[in-house]
This record gives sequence, structure tokens and C-alpha cells, in this order.
Amino acid sequence: MDNFIVRNLQQTGVTKPIPFALKIGFFAGVIWGGLRLLVFYCNFTNEPAAFLIKMWLTEDQLHTPFGHIVGTISFIAFSMAASFIYIWFFRTLEGPWPGLWYGLGWWGLLFGLGPILGFTKLSTNVTFTIAATDFCFFIIWGLFIGYSIAFEFTDEASREPATAT
Repeated sequence: MDNFIVRNLQQTGVTKPIPFALKIGFFAGVIWGGLRLLVFYCNFTNEPAAFLIKMWLTEDQLHTPFGHIVGTISFIAFSMAASFIYIWFFRTLEGPWPGLWYGLGWWGLLFGLGPILGFTKLSTNVTFTIAATDFCFFIIWGLFIGYSIAFEFTDEASREPATAT
């Protein structure tokens, strides 16, 4: 009977990358998208939840419940795509640091190229609180995605069969 359990664990112990990336991205989007909505309501950031789809919504729609719901859904889709990209290129990297740098890269991309592409506003009167909130938000978001994926694909100790002594 023990041999049967060990064989089943070994057969089901392989994680499929694409479904795992989509699952991590979905939960990253739900958790951090909800948190982003909360920090927007608390005025820690001036970018609404729909900042990723700002070019397709009017300014009035951005601050309505419709804009917040669609914005959170777009952030979930964005997180799923970002998780897929991470799993495709960086899943063999170990530890939390690659995820932290990944979040920092997305922050730089969205807020550096964002004004050029129309995602975010170029603002010179951003307070320290707003800048720090957006910066930390993306670092922690990237850390969540990166470390979750790294832990799953580089933690070989959890895949070793249990041996009875």
C-alpha cells in the first residue's frame, strides 16, 4: 500500500507550467488588484484601478464602479500574462530576488513608458507617498509572482519520495 501512495505522488508531483502560471497570475491579480483598489480609495495613489486600460475609457468612466471592476479584471489579465512571461523566461531562478527585480522592471516599464503609451499620466507634482506606494506595490506584486513560481519549480526537496526508516 505504501508503494502505491509513493508512485501516485511521484506521478502527480510534476507541475505543469502553463496552468500554474495562470493560477498564480489569477491570484496575484485578485489579491494585488484588490489591494490596489483599496490604496486608491485611501488616496495613497492617484492612478485608478483601470490605469492599464485608460486609453479605452473616458476620464469619467475611470472613477465609476464600472471602471473599477473593469480595471481590476484588466489587472488580473495583466497579472496572468506577467506570470506566464515569468514562467517562460525565469522559472529556473531561485529565491525572492528575481521576483523583486521583475516587479521593479514592470514598474519601470509601466510608469516609464506608460506616459508615452497613454497608460499613466506624466505628473511632476507626485507626492512621495504616491510614488512610494506605486513603487512598493509593483515590487511586492513581482515578488509574489516570482517567489511563488521559484518555490514551485526550484524546490526539489518537496519532490523527493518519503522514505520510511
